[in-house]
Amino acid sequence: MENINQRYEEGEDVNVENLVPNLPTDLQTKVKRHICLQILKNLKIMKDNGLDERTQLLHKICDSLQPKFYNEHCYIVKEGDPIDALFLITNGIVWTYTSNNGEGSDSRRAERLEKGQHFGGKLLEWVLKPTSDDMRNLSILPVSSKTLKTHTKVEAFALMAHDFKKIMESKFSLLGPEELQSKAAIRVQRSWHQHRAKTDDDVVLDRAASL
Repeated sequence: MENINQRYEEGEDVNVENLVPNLPTDLQTKVKRHICLQILKNLKIMKDNGLDERTQLLHKICDSLQPKFYNEHCYIVKEGDPIDALFLITNGIVWTYTSNNGEGSDSRRAERLEKGQHFGGKLLEWVLKPTSDDMRNLSILPVSSKTLKTHTKVEAFALMAHDFKKIMESKFSLLGPEELQSKAAIRVQRSWHQHRAKTDDDVVLDRAASL
């Protein structure tokens, strides 16, 4: 583990796509969490939704990450492509940019992404705050408004849309005791109100039948 971390810190090429899958399962888990946990915690959408403190949930996400390796000057995502993954950059340099759409060259800008940064955050919003069944089922996906292209060799980890969806669907099993009690209380209260409503309806019907 220390050797892998040292190679990352020294900027030495580490092909995670080949290296990580060949490690023992428990070591794979440690490597993913060691490299990616803090990046996930720093994501704005995680903080905004209070997920940056859900250690067990973050560990689950880390465990689902897929290692990726890209050569220099390689397209990862093109403008107009569906966003089906969140990319966490762990080594190398990536450029993200939009086309000018006929507005002139002055409107074209490129943003440099490096170690510790990410691309595809819109996917997390899509899964966390779906507004339709199609979004919830991932039968439709957000479309990228930018192109993501490597400048150097790049190491990254990808969180696929279907993996994140599965994790969030099972999130109630990852809640703490207080949160579980709160959820249980809400369910009991809802069931009680439904029972009372049904009982009141039955009383009204009985009275109507006796008239």
